[in-house]
Amino acid sequence: MPAFLFCFALLISFSGSIAADPLITSGPVIGRVTPEKAHVWCRVDAADRKVEAILLGLAGNELSRIVQTSSADADYTVEFVFEKGIRPGETFRYRIDVDGKPAAFAEDQRLEIPSAGPSEARLVFGSCANKKVVKADGIWRAIRERKPHQLVFLGDTPYIDSTDLEKQRSAHRDFWKYPGLDQLVRSTAVASTWDDHDYGVNDAVGEIRNRHNSRQAFLEYHPLGSMGDGEGGGVYTRFRRGPVEVFLLDTRWYGKTEPSPLDPEKPTLLGKAQWQWLKSGLKESTAPFKIISSGMIFNGSVRKGKPDNWMMYPHERNGLLEYIGEEGISGVMIVTGDIHRCRHLSYPPEEGGGYAIDEWITSPLGNFVIEAANVPHPSLVFDGGEPAVFLSIEAKDLDEDAELWSRLIRSDGTVIHEKHYLASKLRK
Repeated sequence: MPAFLFCFALLISFSGSIAADPLITSGPVIGRVTPEKAHVWCRVDAADRKVEAILLGLAGNELSRIVQTSSADADYTVEFVFEKGIRPGETFRYRIDVDGKPAAFAEDQRLEIPSAGPSEARLVFGSCANKKVVKADGIWRAIRERKPHQLVFLGDTPYIDSTDLEKQRSAHRDFWKYPGLDQLVRSTAVASTWDDHDYGVNDAVGEIRNRHNSRQAFLEYHPLGSMGDGEGGGVYTRFRRGPVEVFLLDTRWYGKTEPSPLDPEKPTLLGKAQWQWLKSGLKESTAPFKIISSGMIFNGSVRKGKPDNWMMYPHERNGLLEYIGEEGISGVMIVTGDIHRCRHLSYPPEEGGGYAIDEWITSPLGNFVIEAANVPHPSLVFDGGEPAVFLSIEAKDLDEDAELWSRLIRSDGTVIHEKHYLASKLRK
């Protein structure tokens, strides 16, 4: 049989549901993707499986192969990093074999590698995906129709409400199998942080019992490439796509665990290590747009009795805006989640940034809306009590500028609120 016919036959054989193959119990999931490398993850059914990831050209030719062995210590999860054969701006296919048998090989199972130069970015942000109220496929189908380069989860994805290691692992395992999401993440890069319900319990920060179990499971199930401070703390990370750099913060791990680096008489939210990482990253970033993102909202407009928001730590919230203004850091936007309402706020230049800095709240991916979160705020531009909603960020480089569209979209594809930005206007 000619090689191209064999590849076509193999494709047809394995273009159905990946979940149907018992050897792979979760995934594959695409993680960090840069112009030089791509992370791919999956979970198999047992220890000591020989798991191979094969990078293919679009014509089916093999470009590189990576072999891993599954272990119980990592809950049978394996992560691959393709470097050999990767070329910026090109699209590849990949296959996963388990014990010599093709176990994941679908038509939409592709790796789109970003360009190293000026380009565009299509990002989707979402939070709050409680399995009990996420309608099968609907929200994920709407996201797929936007053809995002990157899917960014802001926490409560999923809801776990436990630091028991097996409960953590099981919830993450099931999350990647949500109908529709499973198809999306095998062809779209994913970045994630956590919020209270996947970190521990409702409104939790800092030193909670067995929080190291939460971090272990998060690292096992999220192929982010880099995470936290390198000393076993936090899950913050950053990535760039085209004209957008995203700083994905951890607003749970460090909360109230040490004095604030901005005021030693007050507790921290971000912690010293993360604060320095954020400041350095913002200052050195050459991206026209810089998105500071966390699960916890940036303002204090919350329902009565809810304690977790940036305004509970005003020294760090206001200190961040002041730092942006003092250093002349341009193009900053803020994206948050958590509160089961989608909102848009615009903070005036006099708050410290030197120009209007907008916050977009995107919540929930499920259908559970909290009406009590519709709280007045002087900077409020838009409030939407909408279930099943996500935030679409589309940006591209222009000849002498860069532009960005921010859109809140519900699961039927309807845009409920949007705004256009030019990078040249977002500066002091």
